[in-house]
Amino acid sequence: MKKRKSVFVILLCVLAVTAVGIFSACEKTEQTPSVPELSEWMAMIDDSAPITDLAIPGSHDSGTAGMISLCETQDKDFAGQLAAGARYFDVRVRQKGNGDLVFYHTLSSNNSYETFLSDISSFLEKNPSEFLILDYQHRDPSGDRDYDNLLFSMLQSALGEDALLCAPDGMSDTDYVNSLTIGDVRGKVLVTLGDSKNVCDYSFVMVRDADESARDGSVLHSPYIGDYNRSDSSEYVEKYLDEYIKLYTRYDGGICVLQGQLTGGILEDVEARHNANMSAWIRALKDNPDLLKDINVIMRDYLNSKKCCDIIELNKYKGYVAPLKANAFDAMVAKLANY
Repeated sequence: MKKRKSVFVILLCVLAVTAVGIFSACEKTEQTPSVPELSEWMAMIDDSAPITDLAIPGSHDSGTAGMISLCETQDKDFAGQLAAGARYFDVRVRQKGNGDLVFYHTLSSNNSYETFLSDISSFLEKNPSEFLILDYQHRDPSGDRDYDNLLFSMLQSALGEDALLCAPDGMSDTDYVNSLTIGDVRGKVLVTLGDSKNVCDYSFVMVRDADESARDGSVLHSPYIGDYNRSDSSEYVEKYLDEYIKLYTRYDGGICVLQGQLTGGILEDVEARHNANMSAWIRALKDNPDLLKDINVIMRDYLNSKKCCDIIELNKYKGYVAPLKANAFDAMVAKLANY
């Protein structure tokens, strides 16, 4: 019996050491310097820029910082992502058995929903020029009206009703969103939910599409096809990004989110190998007006200041930088030119 226990203990130790070796051998995502101007980059955008055409950095699986390698997709907390330039957040919240509300990606994280609400409230108070999109892609439990009402009542309490964009009476959500410019939405938040309209009691909650099909009245299009995102990085960039753009440009307006991330495996390792290809594709958009016109939100893993700045810079080539802020905008971009 003692011998069997010893063998079992040795086996556990070997497995543990192997796991540590695998995780520690991961390629690391690039760290880039903080650039204070990125906290208020939208202040440099002309008021007339439509939100459905503005190039916006997005955070995929936003609340996963600090999770195990198989679940983590970001290594910055919410405040860090906001400071780096992210303005779209993929929100996935779970209610644990003890009632705690936390972000999750298969497993539960230690990142609380309350902290997220506090961080975005504080950020908008300090940076009233900015505009955020909160896309509630998944929640657990799903389809529970009382739970959804809890999430959105907390959001309203944290931000205040006036900060939450809501279509006026007699105007559809789609027409409203299509009419909005950055000048209309500074200091405010657009909220979308991956479900049909009226699944909760809050009229500011708007509809996003399902992964591969439209929902009636959807204001946000974010198609996701697993086989695309599990492909090789080169194939993804050369083939499937175009396929995604073809999918979401079928719709008449709305906010379009391009999936810039790959999935499967240890995600930091995957992104470290994918980053060069994806970033080169984004930077090349300035020379491809046919593709550039279809770019709105680009969602990425392991956001940093450089990744965000590459996306933000596209607004210069879209013609949306305010003339009086052009020099400041170029100076901001130049700080990251060598990364």
